[in-house]
Amino acid sequence: MAQKSARLISSTTAVHHLHASKKPLIPTMTIINTVEQTPLEDEVYLGEEGTDTTLGSDEPGSAVARGSYTVPNGVAVEPLKNYGGHKDLQNTCPDDVRHLLETKGLFDVYDKFVQAIVDTKNTRGSLMGKWKDAQFISVLDLFRDEFTDKGVRVALCKRKSGKGTYRWLEFIDVDAVGDTYEPQYDVANRSGQVVKTAYSRLQFPNGVAVEELKQWGGRRKLKEKIPVHVEKMLTEHGLMKEYDQMVDHVIEAGAGSFLKGSWDMNKLK
Repeated sequence: MAQKSARLISSTTAVHHLHASKKPLIPTMTIINTVEQTPLEDEVYLGEEGTDTTLGSDEPGSAVARGSYTVPNGVAVEPLKNYGGHKDLQNTCPDDVRHLLETKGLFDVYDKFVQAIVDTKNTRGSLMGKWKDAQFISVLDLFRDEFTDKGVRVALCKRKSGKGTYRWLEFIDVDAVGDTYEPQYDVANRSGQVVKTAYSRLQFPNGVAVEELKQWGGRRKLKEKIPVHVEKMLTEHGLMKEYDQMVDHVIEAGAGSFLKGSWDMNKLK
């Protein structure tokens, strides 16, 4: 039987998170920091009027996305303008990115990668040149092995918030940061699981399984169906029996209005 190694993380947004780890199943009351939270409001984009056009310093260990996220030393950042960004990508290269890639003997690979992005027109919209993330990653994938063979990982990252939408490339020196660093906003690492709250849209990375506790008829729905990502993770770790026991306890202990079948959040805490 597979080792039981998932963590249950609950939050006040009534979402159960199951996060893969080497520890036993441990109930807590926190929100994991790998969840991307986007306010439900009109988007603004880097470079538009009224937004901050500075992604952060190009030095390793600098703040990214208007200071909301910091990359460690050993990670070089290249900002990507949301509209028409292929022009700057082709014409300029941040000093720290250049230094890292030249040190690793990878600048020729970088040049080929950038040229492929520019030549592949479906990586961006035809009218305003807005990036298409999936197509961008499909081109990046063609060069990943060449970067990896010389100790550099590359990630396309995107963060959306009320301050704007930011995209950037992270060039990660594996010799400097080891295997411990994972880019929090790596587009390629998103699982496709999305939960909408009253004010936010939450997106979850691979390695995290999510089960939303619906407010209306939530107890019945929790009993009837398990999300595919949750079922897959718990089955792999041999935890389905414990999950069934947990569901029975949550339904009994967290009951709110009988008529609405809703939750009492204070009891769940």
